[in-house]
Amino acid sequence: MKRTKRLALPLLAILLATLACGGPASPTALPTETRAASPVTQPGLRLDGPIMIGTEYIVIENAARVAALADMLATLALPAAKPLPENFSWGEMQPSPEAPLDFRRLDDFVAKFQAAGFTELVLALKPHSSWASNDYPAQGLLPLRGGVKTEYLDDYENWVYSIVERYDADGSADMPGLLHPIRFYEIGTEFSSYEPEPVEEYLVILERAYSAAHRAYDDAIVAHAAFLTTLAFAAHPAPGEYEAAFEAIPDHNHGLADMRQVLDRPDLFDVVNIHSLGDPYEIEAIVAWLNYEMGQRGYRKRIIISDTATTPFIAWGPATACDRPPNLMGQIIPPATEADRCRLADYFTKLVNGDQDAVRWTQGLAAQNAVKKVVISAGQGILLINTAFTEDLFWLKLPLAQAGAGTSAWAGLVDVERREYRPAYYALALVVEKIGQYTTVEKPSLGEGIWAYRFETPSGPLWALWYDDRALYLPGETPPSVTVSLPFEAASALLTFTPTAIGQTEPETQTIQAAGGTLTFDLGATPVFVEGRP
Repeated sequence: MKRTKRLALPLLAILLATLACGGPASPTALPTETRAASPVTQPGLRLDGPIMIGTEYIVIENAARVAALADMLATLALPAAKPLPENFSWGEMQPSPEAPLDFRRLDDFVAKFQAAGFTELVLALKPHSSWASNDYPAQGLLPLRGGVKTEYLDDYENWVYSIVERYDADGSADMPGLLHPIRFYEIGTEFSSYEPEPVEEYLVILERAYSAAHRAYDDAIVAHAAFLTTLAFAAHPAPGEYEAAFEAIPDHNHGLADMRQVLDRPDLFDVVNIHSLGDPYEIEAIVAWLNYEMGQRGYRKRIIISDTATTPFIAWGPATACDRPPNLMGQIIPPATEADRCRLADYFTKLVNGDQDAVRWTQGLAAQNAVKKVVISAGQGILLINTAFTEDLFWLKLPLAQAGAGTSAWAGLVDVERREYRPAYYALALVVEKIGQYTTVEKPSLGEGIWAYRFETPSGPLWALWYDDRALYLPGETPPSVTVSLPFEAASALLTFTPTAIGQTEPETQTIQAAGGTLTFDLGATPVFVEGRP
């Protein structure tokens, strides 16, 4: 299996590095932001309804494992799923210019996951191949492969066209047994060293792909390669500070200037595409930046988050040491600070060594993180979010990797071999159950550190809340809680807490009474859903 996750340094580089609070809030009138479930429309793009929730990085090399994963994930009732892009890159599907396209792996994934109830599959079309790609200089030892040689652009366009045509469900040249059209296509996997070609060359690829996709299927939803902005927004920069803030991003292959060149061409994509590989709270800042950039250019498009990761604490390099030169250690990710590095090194050493307390705690963190990212994204009007990951990134759990992708390597929803369902699985199931059909979402202000969202659902109003003082808490440390007061019309409320413990198949619930139109309870770091009862 190929190493693909962006949070780690290339595995070779990692191996070389190895060698070398507040009180209760007032229940009075609340400042509120309100969003409809579909805040933006554009001609030809029928994308009404609540946020689409998916899971990602489904490895499709082994047909038997694909079937097992589809079976295990079916009861989640998620609409979306995204396979690992490397498994059907151009070079994998067509090993030479003369070879026919091989759809077997992709067909197998589509058939099994559509049969399991997934209606919105997301395909990241990676143009890399041994014969059509260019090599570009890299900071490391090996050149980076990407782009498309000019003489093969027509072949590339045909590859994109053939994929979209096969899965458009128009009755012509379709995959046998196709149940739903595939609408979402990313052109490239990430606008970073994963697409190392100069931005001018990438725009040629994007233009060719956009044209091919829409010739095949009018309703295709084409996304540019996702922007990687993690760490740019740690200090909440204002628009005038964006240039300086983007100096902090972990991959400088494409910086702010290149991203702006892509945003200059809204004729080449239908949705704006980002990755959220830091903490959940970066999502608001990323959306604010994108809305600013689109506003400067006089357009507005929906935003998707095609990849996420559990808050890694340390990433893009080794996490199990704190006494090396900075270039031989990973980057600190909020809420962690540089002062936490040695605490984190101890924690990650335990994770790598298989300490069960550390592993179970991390799996609980992944459950909390998934809920927070989905809820925040819904509050920001995001169209689709792929939550990470379907399975653990086992190759990044190996001792030689030194936890180079942080906590995300241990964040899988399921363990196929053990037929084990993790807390994040049940957490996502709870999110789909509670807010899968909302019509509007508001974000009232309840006090410092209190994240509160009020959803209007077919069953009535529902709140999603948690408390976060933005400090780092590791296994054995208890985050603080705060007393919160909600304006509440019902006589009592059902509180449903996000599952965080292994083996917990049902969420913990609690019924409490309201008094004088106010519901008061203690709120901690674990997201809780609150709904009225007579």
